[in-house]
Amino acid sequence: MKAYDIVICGGGVIGASVAYFLSRQKDLKIAVVDYKYPGNASRASAGGLWAMGESTGLGCGVILFKTLSKQMRESGCEDAPEMKPHIMPKAFFDMSMMSNAMYPELYNELVENHNVDFKFERTGLKFLMFDKYDRMYAEHIAAAIPDRQKHVRWLNQEEVLSSEPNISKEAIGAMEFDCDHQINPYRLNEAYLEGARQNGVDLFLNTKVIGVERRGNQVVAVKTEKGSLPCNLMLNAAGAWAETLCKWATDMPMPVFPVKGQVIISEKLPKLLNGCLTTSDCYIAQKDNGEILIGSTTEERGFDTTNDVKYIKQLAQGAMKSIPALKDMNIKRCWAGLRPGSPDELPILGPMPGIKGYLNACGHFRTGMLTSAITGRVINEIVRELPTCIDIEPFSYQRFLNEQGDMVGEYHLETSL
Repeated sequence: MKAYDIVICGGGVIGASVAYFLSRQKDLKIAVVDYKYPGNASRASAGGLWAMGESTGLGCGVILFKTLSKQMRESGCEDAPEMKPHIMPKAFFDMSMMSNAMYPELYNELVENHNVDFKFERTGLKFLMFDKYDRMYAEHIAAAIPDRQKHVRWLNQEEVLSSEPNISKEAIGAMEFDCDHQINPYRLNEAYLEGARQNGVDLFLNTKVIGVERRGNQVVAVKTEKGSLPCNLMLNAAGAWAETLCKWATDMPMPVFPVKGQVIISEKLPKLLNGCLTTSDCYIAQKDNGEILIGSTTEERGFDTTNDVKYIKQLAQGAMKSIPALKDMNIKRCWAGLRPGSPDELPILGPMPGIKGYLNACGHFRTGMLTSAITGRVINEIVRELPTCIDIEPFSYQRFLNEQGDMVGEYHLETSL
């Protein structure tokens, strides 16, 4: 088999982005090996570039906290604490905002140089408020981000209905983030891969990685079902399956685990939304082809990708509450994606201690689409030994190790009310 400078394991949006950014100089021999296991997160994404929303606990975050609060009350806990937003660390906030700002130029680059269009749309993101608790949640968010107020706009009921005529008249207002937009997630993944292919990257699609070859502490080849791929460097971009590859390559655990998210998509509908919506029940995004995507649950259930009618019904009811016209829609498809979760919800980037020829680009949880651009750029900088555009220490594997080099804590999300 041909020898490579770099073999990228995983052709989802993260692996594809890294392949594209590495290939732009056309000086490296690069291969991407990918197999679409059920639940692949890139094929189950809403395509939201919601830098402010995801950094402040909206989207899936607020849905999860509302569910936890409800469960506490139903279990007899009358004094369930006030639901407050899960504000992400400044390092993630800065990373996601920088990545978000890359998309307009990246869009033009991929269209002009490679004739691929990932359907970048400037939509904004509105958090719809229906009661005083929603307003309190939004006010907590605003208080937590005083330095980001230029991106926040408060809309009263009249302004919300004027900007989104099809939403429910029960909405009392909205908090809008003007920098949070959307793309088509399938198209973004394909655009990265096609751009990389045109730049000379070899794509081994529908191909399973079955092992990693190491000599001492140096990774020297990636084993696939179609043969071994010798390499100087292996990149782990395997999403929810990253721990298996990490153990093969390093003999060390990787705190990445599947977090299930169930999603609904409608038939193609007339234009009902001018922007993306998120509520305490669901998020809603109308795509460029008219389909409306409704998500999403947050469940730690291993690699289970089945749908549960109870949760699908809850999401549908939340969507109909926000947009009454959806009561007449037909559901085209339901599915479950497996997000690559990490204990602190931050990506894991860069090398592993004591191992040569191996890098991580995994654990992006629910923000793979948003942070794919910055991840591709950062990994390219690491490979070429350039100064990185962000400080990668908050995203390093070492954050999970104690002074003795042992893994600290259990593999689950650190979410709390």
